[in-house]
Amino acid sequence: MSVQNPHDHFFRESFGRSQVARNFLQQYLPAELRSLLDLSHLELQEGSFIDETMRDHQSDLLYQTRLVGEEDVAYVYLLFEHKSYPDPLVALQMLRYMVRIWERQEKEKEPLSAIIPLVLYHGERAWTASTEFLALLDAPEALWPYLPSFRYHLTDLSFLSDETIRGDLWLRVILATLRAVFDPRLSGQLSTLMELVFQLARQEKGLEFIHTILYYLSTATEKVSREALQQAVARQGKEGERTMTTIAQQIRQEGLQEGLQEGLQEGLQEGLRQGSQHNLINVLDARFGHVPPAISQRIEQITDIPTLQQLLRQAATLDSLEAFAELLPAE
Repeated sequence: MSVQNPHDHFFRESFGRSQVARNFLQQYLPAELRSLLDLSHLELQEGSFIDETMRDHQSDLLYQTRLVGEEDVAYVYLLFEHKSYPDPLVALQMLRYMVRIWERQEKEKEPLSAIIPLVLYHGERAWTASTEFLALLDAPEALWPYLPSFRYHLTDLSFLSDETIRGDLWLRVILATLRAVFDPRLSGQLSTLMELVFQLARQEKGLEFIHTILYYLSTATEKVSREALQQAVARQGKEGERTMTTIAQQIRQEGLQEGLQEGLQEGLQEGLRQGSQHNLINVLDARFGHVPPAISQRIEQITDIPTLQQLLRQAATLDSLEAFAELLPAE
């Protein structure tokens, strides 16, 4: 499992499965909208359209489908908001992302298609921002026909209860997990959540996805400790114990990989610093003869690599060792 934003990883692992996305649309789209779409042709598309600055707070998936009774395609664009609070500017961000989808169609010389914008939110507070783009604009109604006008469909998980979460087992487990991450009551509800999650153990590839869920809960929230999570999983019997061992190994492996990357970076920096110091002393020795220990020691105290490289360039042109010594930082 790669080191990345845990919300993004879980969202893509979950809703990147076409059967999960299809069941979500069947359960949570308004009936009048759902009746227009032939979801049997739902196909995941490549790419992301999110601003680089928003990638810590948003994830997205684009699906292509067909309109009922027609050959024309339509797109379902699912934006996952993983901030803990509602953002009123989502409508503006959504408009930007939709334009990028249309621009890609134009670049590929395809006719522009309808895009159905959806927002999935699971923050601590209920979503209060308007889903209408025009609500962002301070403009009289007489101008509305000349302005962009659309709404996105919102699924707010923050207020859903176990009884109101709909769908097949996979979807109910995924939505319950997403809702739980920011829920301040997570510790008290952990056993109930684990009982639901471990129902996947009997499904094809269910155990693999249980690992994904537990890893998400152990890295994406501070609402529950890893010790409490381990205890809740252990109560699921032998399968729970084996699963928690695997998750612990994944967490340790990620820590080792991250530490290795940091260690390699530090090693490269240290090697570059020592090499720059060594080269500088060698140049001074070649130009002016033996370098006094006092100057060598002052050079070895310099840790800033750009400063060492600048001194190296100056050492190649100065007329005397004394002139070089005047350029060294004060002790």
